[in-house]
Amino acid sequence: MKNPNVISKTFSILRAFTDVKSEWGVNELARHLKMPPSSLHRMLTSLKEENIVELVESSQKYRIGMDLIRMSSLISTHVDVKSIARPFLEGLKAKLKHPVYFSLYYPQHRKLAFIDSIKSSFALQYVLDIGVLQPIHVASSGKSILAFLTQQEIDAVLDQEGVPVSERLKVIKELEYIKNDGYAITSNERKEGALSVGAPIFKANNVIIGSIICVMPINEFKEEEKEFFIRSVKETAESISYVLGSSKASKEEEELMI
Repeated sequence: MKNPNVISKTFSILRAFTDVKSEWGVNELARHLKMPPSSLHRMLTSLKEENIVELVESSQKYRIGMDLIRMSSLISTHVDVKSIARPFLEGLKAKLKHPVYFSLYYPQHRKLAFIDSIKSSFALQYVLDIGVLQPIHVASSGKSILAFLTQQEIDAVLDQEGVPVSERLKVIKELEYIKNDGYAITSNERKEGALSVGAPIFKANNVIIGSIICVMPINEFKEEEKEFFIRSVKETAESISYVLGSSKASKEEEELMI
C-alpha cells in the first residue's frame, strides 16, 4: 500500500480542481496546497500518465483528465440521492427530535415532492405526503428552492401558481433574505399550525435540486432554540450538498475567503 500521506495529498490535489477552480499552474497550485513545487510536479506527472489530469499545451496549466471525467460520470449515474441523504436526515432528527423531510425539485412541473422522512416519537407531529407534487412558492421547503432559481424561473412559478401581482413584491423580498441567509423559516403555510425550518440542497455545479426541513407544531417551538435549529438544518443541508458534488460555500465560509 502507498504511503497514506501520498494518498491524502493526491486527494487534496484533485479537490483543488473540483472545489476551487478548473485549471492550475504548478507553482500556483503548490502555493495553494503549501507543497514543494518539485513534489507536486512529480505527482501531477503521475496523475497525467493515468489520464486523471491533463496538461493544456496553450496555457501550460493542468486540468481534470478524461479518465477522471469518465469515472465521475459512471459514478453519478448510480448515485441514489435518497440513500445518500438518509443518514444525514437520521442525524438531524436525532439532534432536533422533530420530524425531518427531504424534498426534490421537479423543474418540468415547477413543483417539489417529498421523497423521504424521518418521523419523531412524539404523539403529535405533522405528517407530509410523500411523492405528491406540491407548490414551491409556500413554506420553507419550497421557498428554500425557489430562492435559488433564476428570476425567469421564479416568475414562471409565480405565474403558474396564480400569485397576484400585489403579493409578488413581498415574495421576492422574502426570497432575497432566504438566498442571502441560506435558510427559510415559515409557519402556517403548507400545514396550518405547523412551523418549519428549511435549507436548500445543491448538486454539482451548485444546481439547486431540493431542500430539507424540520417541522413541528408552532406551540412547541422555543425562541431560545431558534439559532440551534437553523444552524443544525443548514449544516446538514451543506453536508448533503457537499457529498452530491456542490462546492457552494456557506455565508461564513465566503466571508473567510474575502
